[in-house]
Amino acid sequence: MGGAWHFRALLIWLAVLAVAYWGFDRYLAPKAVTTAAPASGQVDVPRSQDGHYYLKGAINGRPLIFMVDTGASSVAVSADFARAAGLPKGYPLRFSTANGSAEGELVSGQTVEAGGLTVSNIEVSVGIRMEQPDMALLGQSFLRHVEVVQSGDRLVLRQQRD
Repeated sequence: MGGAWHFRALLIWLAVLAVAYWGFDRYLAPKAVTTAAPASGQVDVPRSQDGHYYLKGAINGRPLIFMVDTGASSVAVSADFARAAGLPKGYPLRFSTANGSAEGELVSGQTVEAGGLTVSNIEVSVGIRMEQPDMALLGQSFLRHVEVVQSGDRLVLRQQRD
């Protein structure tokens, strides 16, 4: 009798721990900004639990989630995303990243939308590795075309007027 009760108690505790893990994982997962005010030309991005800023966007119409990286020289995507988005072959390039150097390509002339702000004729680096397949870095090839203001736990991207 004691063995069956212990087994049931173990199963209950395992279920409780699994639910707690799932809850914390969902709570700590990066949250991308889903709405923007393109008419105002500004998007307000809250800091995520992990300290980064995320927003939804697209490259050539293919949706993804950007992590804002002011230290990246260009918008950067994985090779898998580039193929799925139909990006053309680029110029071979060696990247220097926080994780070391990597081989990739630089593709010019792409249209990038981030949080409702769109910039055309952008260079995109292809070949980085991201934790999630639909995630990319929003680097300086895009950011230099918008005003970037960080204040507290918010990042504001504002379309520059020509």
